[in-house]
Amino acid sequence: MRQCKQLAAGPSRWVQNEAVEVGILHDQFADLRKGIFISMPICTALPALIMAVQTLSGSGLAAALWFAGISVINGTRVAIAFTQSEKPDSGPKAVVFRLSLYGVLALASAVAWSFLAVLTDGYTTSQTPLCLIILAGASACSVACATSYSPASINFMTPPLLVAAGCALAKGGIEDSVLAFTILLFLAGMIRSAHIGQTRFRETSRLKYEARVVADEMERHARRDPLTGLLNRHGLEHAISRLGHSEGPFVAMLIDLDGFKSVNDTYGHNIGDELLVKVASRIEAHAPEGATIARIGGDEFVLLFTAPQSGHQTEKLASSIISTIAGPDPALNSVRVGASVGIYVSEKPRLTEMLLRADFALYEAKRSGRNEYCVFDAELDRALERKRCIERDLRGAIEAGALCSWFQPVVRLDTHAVVGFEALLRWQHPIHGIVAPLEIVAAAREAGALSLLTETVFLNCCSMIETLMTDGRQDLRVAMNVSPGELEAGNLDHIILDGLKARNIPTAMLEIEITEEAPIHCGAVSEKVGRLADAGISIVLDDFGTGFSTLVSLKDSRIRKIKVDKDFVRDLAKSVEDQALVKAVIDLGRTLEIEVMAEGVETDADRMILRSLGCAIAQGFLFSGALPPADALAFEPGRTECSIAAEVFFDPPALSRRGPLRGRAAERPDAGFRVR
Repeated sequence: MRQCKQLAAGPSRWVQNEAVEVGILHDQFADLRKGIFISMPICTALPALIMAVQTLSGSGLAAALWFAGISVINGTRVAIAFTQSEKPDSGPKAVVFRLSLYGVLALASAVAWSFLAVLTDGYTTSQTPLCLIILAGASACSVACATSYSPASINFMTPPLLVAAGCALAKGGIEDSVLAFTILLFLAGMIRSAHIGQTRFRETSRLKYEARVVADEMERHARRDPLTGLLNRHGLEHAISRLGHSEGPFVAMLIDLDGFKSVNDTYGHNIGDELLVKVASRIEAHAPEGATIARIGGDEFVLLFTAPQSGHQTEKLASSIISTIAGPDPALNSVRVGASVGIYVSEKPRLTEMLLRADFALYEAKRSGRNEYCVFDAELDRALERKRCIERDLRGAIEAGALCSWFQPVVRLDTHAVVGFEALLRWQHPIHGIVAPLEIVAAAREAGALSLLTETVFLNCCSMIETLMTDGRQDLRVAMNVSPGELEAGNLDHIILDGLKARNIPTAMLEIEITEEAPIHCGAVSEKVGRLADAGISIVLDDFGTGFSTLVSLKDSRIRKIKVDKDFVRDLAKSVEDQALVKAVIDLGRTLEIEVMAEGVETDADRMILRSLGCAIAQGFLFSGALPPADALAFEPGRTECSIAAEVFFDPPALSRRGPLRGRAAERPDAGFRVR
């Protein structure tokens, strides 16, 4: 963990300064090399011109030797420029050496140019003015082409110009003294220009590299989780991109904490943050050598490493991580934190694919309880493909009318009369057969088609109500299920009210069953529920006694009916405790003038107990399962007869884990036939 935090802190100041300085030196070296290829033609043409003039004046041999010496030095400089690369990975000493070598060669060239005084007899011949002009031009060219590194130009022009000024002073005349002074002024100006050029070049280069260092620092921070020092999602993507040519296979472990929300709720976010740091440290302590660790969510961690030869080693590692996370923590007396792990083994390090499948395995591990792991295998692969297929086909199925609503009757327990219906989704998928309603809703949520699905169910309910009105059965109600999430996200309240008004349907014939996805008391949801209730639509609290359906909900005056959850009703005749709970709910509803109905009635014994407890209405397989609209309208339950239909519901993946090191059960306990 200490190492992670050091990495997150970034390089120290001296490392940054060294990196900037090395970058500046590289830029100087690169610019100097580039300048040589520009200045060399000029520095070759000017000596050639002097050689030609000297040849015409009778000093051809000396001029030729002089030109040859300069050409050798210039050729050496060009050869070095061709053979020496910038080598951006080299250190500052190496770059300084290369720059110094150019300075030495510039000084050698300057010594050669100083012999121009010998060719002109101390600048006393008739060619002196031309030679001085050429010398001044060569000096100016060196400054212009070597602005990045002043020693190169200063070394080149200083010796010959000083010699020229000395020769002028040696003549002793006023004009020659003025000429010497002028040469010295020119030299001083050129030296100053060279220094200014180098300073500006280095400053520009420094700003560039400092900006790059800052950008790199920001990038490093952007790849790290500031709390734990581990990689974040962006950092994980970057790390995996560097594994593209590595030998696989690779293991992705998605680790999710169980009970972490309770830590934040009970002890506060500071303790929760401390726990996350501890968990990160524990995962790091168990991680294989060279593993990549990341925190990609609030309490989600990823462990990526090269797969061992034995899959058992991977499972053993998962068990060890679960055990160390689930161990007792002295700081958490009243809350126990566990971990679930999803594992996926991939031949290629593709992050999106690996996390998707590891997450699917994680979900299955959580279905088995706390402190479990699950390996993504062929069965889960088929289940994932089914899920993708259903999500992909759902919108088209809704638009094509392939999804329909069946209606389960609600009956009075005393007279057996039908008092209403509940709309339940049905979809016969062309490949996967019957898709369960909960699976349809989950797929709609993932596919972004939840509002379209809800609107479809509403229209189906409207059609059912219109048929009931035509048959003169305005006393019946049709119920549709709506989650608070649907109400909060869209304008479902307006769609319902406008749709009823457009079809001239009485609001009293529609019931809205609020499912327990979230509490109905939060702002936007409460407002929309109030709007529906004020319009005369009956609001029903579904699955009462579980989740967010608490006694507090009964204080809401807009709730006109509650449905006792099937978990309390099933085998009611055999449980005195459940009878007491149901009796309490019925009495409470009677006191608050809230209608109470039971769902999930499957036996006549349970029906009789409910009736004796004072429950008036119920629904369940004892009376009828969900029926197509025409069959539902024709349904007439007898006193002892019941309508039975059989459907097969398969809720994939039909798997169950009983422990981190145990085998897989062949089927889930709740998979199979259900009597409707």
